[in-house]
Amino acid sequence: MEGKKNLITKYSVRFLIIIFAVGIIGHLTSGTRELMILLTPYTLLITSSLTFYSMLNESNKKLLIWFFLTYILTYVLEVIGAKTGIIFGNYSYGSTLGFKVMDVPLIIGLNWVFVILGGISIAQKVTSDKKLSALITAFVALGFDLILEPVAIKLNYWTWQNGKIPLQNYLAWFLIAFFFAWIFHRLNLVVKTDLPKIYLVIQTVFFVSLLIFM
Repeated sequence: MEGKKNLITKYSVRFLIIIFAVGIIGHLTSGTRELMILLTPYTLLITSSLTFYSMLNESNKKLLIWFFLTYILTYVLEVIGAKTGIIFGNYSYGSTLGFKVMDVPLIIGLNWVFVILGGISIAQKVTSDKKLSALITAFVALGFDLILEPVAIKLNYWTWQNGKIPLQNYLAWFLIAFFFAWIFHRLNLVVKTDLPKIYLVIQTVFFVSLLIFM
């Protein structure tokens, strides 16, 4: 079983690298950028599903409960945030991230889940202390958003009122990531596969590349 899991991770990593490498080239090439933007929600769904599948092998019901609750609750927070501006500041989603319910793309909850899981996976390599791990996860999520924001605006993932990203947004990212990472640890869960961490690193490389060269 362990050998099978390692094999799944190995080929999943290769697939993710290829997909995001093609994405980098496609976004940086004017003739294919529109196609890449069109494919964005499908790409995120496929790559997230692949990472999720690798975690299903852990056969942990509490992990699945955390996964779906985190998806639902972060999605609700996004809906409240987009409608009121109370949580993140005043922003609205564009068309790039695909189908929306209550003006929020359905894919956005997956983004939250895997950024947090990636942060937890990284934090686990640093410390076994649950509170410190949640804190590290929050900083990882914050760092990811700092890189993501300017690229997301360029690609019409979302836009901010007056074109300014409020500090409130970064504080919200930090607190939300900390809270759900803390819940993860309170449930005595552990990320047993490296794929969430690798997925987050690959996405970070993707957005850094676009931030620098696009």
